[in-house]
Amino acid sequence: MSLGGGGWQTCSVTTSDPLGERVYYVVEMTVPYSSLSEVQAQAPAELAGHLARAGELHEAGDVLMAGAFLQPDPQDGHLRTMAICRSREAAERFVAGDPFVQNGTVLDHRIRPWANMFAR
Repeated sequence: MSLGGGGWQTCSVTTSDPLGERVYYVVEMTVPYSSLSEVQAQAPAELAGHLARAGELHEAGDVLMAGAFLQPDPQDGHLRTMAICRSREAAERFVAGDPFVQNGTVLDHRIRPWANMFAR
């Protein structure tokens, strides 16, 4: 992506090297909590299931990194989480099987393609 005169413009990222992964998929989720300690207090079972499942998907190579932002969003006070997944399919599986999604706690989520500028 590049910042052109007036906004962001997307560009196509391709590679001929099958080992040089350049595109990942970022999952962003919004939950109605303001801190991790609030999640631990109000939804311990869902958090345990979320962490266990994310760990399994990480071990399988589908989720490369995941975590919560340390501070709530200043505009709405809600906690945001993100995960970087190897493929769109992995990102969709991550979302579909998440305990917070399944019980309706997630207020919003999106999956966005992300270019790894360090891939060769």
